[in-house]
Amino acid sequence: MINTEIYKCLQHDLNSYLSSQELEMLISHNKIFSYAPGQMILQQGKYSQGIYLIIRGTVMVTAKLLGEGTSHLETLEHGCFLGEASFIENIPCPTSMIANTDVECIVLTKTYFEFLATYHPEVKYHLFTAIAKQVCGRIRRVHNKIINFMTTSEMTTRPLFGEIIQSLTKPSEITNKEERATELNQLKQFMIFHNYEKAEILELLNHSILLKAPKNCTLIHKGEINASSYIVIHGAVQSSIVHANKVAKLSVIGPATLFTSIACADTDSSYTITFTTCEQSILLKIPETDLNFIKENHAFIWYKLFDLICISLVALEKSVDKLDIRLNIETYNR
Repeated sequence: MINTEIYKCLQHDLNSYLSSQELEMLISHNKIFSYAPGQMILQQGKYSQGIYLIIRGTVMVTAKLLGEGTSHLETLEHGCFLGEASFIENIPCPTSMIANTDVECIVLTKTYFEFLATYHPEVKYHLFTAIAKQVCGRIRRVHNKIINFMTTSEMTTRPLFGEIIQSLTKPSEITNKEERATELNQLKQFMIFHNYEKAEILELLNHSILLKAPKNCTLIHKGEINASSYIVIHGAVQSSIVHANKVAKLSVIGPATLFTSIACADTDSSYTITFTTCEQSILLKIPETDLNFIKENHAFIWYKLFDLICISLVALEKSVDKLDIRLNIETYNR
């Protein structure tokens, strides 16, 4: 029997994403864990064995500041996911999660996600949609905090001439057949396509554009609400927050990696992250219209592609959180 009280709690938080049957499946395949106030749920530097979903209570997110003490970053409540960055990227937790009150969490394990990927990929997609939307919300909150810091800080501004030149630098489509064949063959070998059928990769490539971009070429601009995605084949791309002609660098994205605009998962937000090449690069672009076409006409390709989109957003969340922690260190040392 499904616990009715837990079902109602999850239904309240996930009814926009999961059907009644999908919620029942989630409860029956995963365990509920309870934590007392002050108890560690996830520890900074340790690996998460699953994605935690708060059913009841509130959880403090904290981070150690390089020997300078511990900073409280935010408080999360029911309906919030925990540990998604550690679990999805298989990295140590960048922050600690501590029960602020009596807390109950349901833990979605690797075994459960593997089960969904094999037998119910649409349910995994629905869960990843909920996770991605929440990740975008967290990025937005920290983004706004960083913007406020940039407004009042004495950060170096970019030369106006350089900004104009960068805005005029555009990528060009690769049309040479031999060059296209070489780059696309390289792309097909990437591990991110290990679970794609050959026909699925070809269909994806039919809805993509192969681009060559010079250094300092902006691919996703500040203020550009466009649900496009890119895969780096050669070169490197830098993600940044740009405001008042100041740049806060987040991360460098290398080959065999997909990155995406916030609008791929959250069409309601007006904020954007800027992506600019930091060396000459070859990329595959999947434009918004083609993403929508794949979503509407090729469900199983879309589910696999959205896995990569979710991974890219979680990686972006991790980079934003690192910058947030650095800002807390600077505030602490003032």
